[in-house]
Amino acid sequence: MLELLIKNGSLLSPVNGYHQEVMDILLKNGRIEKIAPHIEAANAEVIDASGCLVTPGLIDIHVHCFPQCSLGIEPDVLGIKRGATTIFDAGSSGALNYETFRSEYIDQSKTKVFTLLNVSKLGLAEPHELDDLNKIDRQALKAAVAKYPDNIVGLKARASASVVGAMGFEPIRLAAEIAHEVKLPLMVHVGNYPPALKDVLNVLEAGDIVTHAYHGKKGGILNADGTIIEEALNARKRGVLFDIGHGVASFSFKTFKQAMTQDFDCDLISTDLHVENYQGPVYNLAAVLSKLLNCGESLEDVISKATSVPARHYQLKGLGELKEGFIGDLSVMKLSDCDEAVVDSIGDSLTLKQRLTLVNTIYSRGDEIEVFRHDTEQ
Repeated sequence: MLELLIKNGSLLSPVNGYHQEVMDILLKNGRIEKIAPHIEAANAEVIDASGCLVTPGLIDIHVHCFPQCSLGIEPDVLGIKRGATTIFDAGSSGALNYETFRSEYIDQSKTKVFTLLNVSKLGLAEPHELDDLNKIDRQALKAAVAKYPDNIVGLKARASASVVGAMGFEPIRLAAEIAHEVKLPLMVHVGNYPPALKDVLNVLEAGDIVTHAYHGKKGGILNADGTIIEEALNARKRGVLFDIGHGVASFSFKTFKQAMTQDFDCDLISTDLHVENYQGPVYNLAAVLSKLLNCGESLEDVISKATSVPARHYQLKGLGELKEGFIGDLSVMKLSDCDEAVVDSIGDSLTLKQRLTLVNTIYSRGDEIEVFRHDTEQ
């Protein structure tokens, strides 16, 4: 459709000054045409969003949506169908198979897909992708970044024993060096030692991102006494960002709550959705936002950290805000009281008292506007 009117929704986009004011939004030719208390549009299809939150389209900066690589599943399964209008593939492809990923999946999907290119030349198409420095092709990586600046918005490396093997810290040091040379943010997956998290944090600079920051494993962001490690505090002072990256083994309620008591909140909220967790325990970004909301995050913060914050950090033009002239990507959700037990990625449980439920995901590719209607019972 070319024209869509969303009426009576409670707009939530703090960066634009919307704090649940009831307003109408008119989308036309793929863009936000008008936001006002009352809009009439005779030619528009209408969605009544009474009792619902209307936010910018959700942005999930950590998924795996290159099916030809380990963990990958089609972009629209992890994007639109799970309530995110924009997703980032976090390191599934490398310099040597990125063009296949782009032509066969990115260009074919309805979901907007951006890429964090793996520093390993074949990404997750090969096991233990950083256990041999010959798997890093510096020149091919730089050439891909230079050729596709419209889509490759950052680099990705996994700092975990199962990935780096005997190479330890060296592949991560090289990844940071290359990222800073090409002036793109590096997202680093942190997991089991080696390499040591302290070493990883010390090479990161402003704009780099630590994903799985609150995983709860030994050697994480907490000292033995529960305080935040000095290297994490210093990294934050330098402008390094900390992301949830829930995943199957990478988010602990206890670790996150302990960090919150020390004002060491997350900066970004992502899912790490892939073939092993999209049917649980992660499900979708709204489910992860609900968990954070019930861990003490404010509603405004969880929405911002999955919309305007990533959009501005990665300079995604026209995305992440409710603003006239911006791309017509919106999320319609219900915030409901509940009494529901959920688990983190290590098996600990939390009782949700409030839950965000997906209702409509509205997205634009060019002039056309489409609506995906979710099963609200899920």
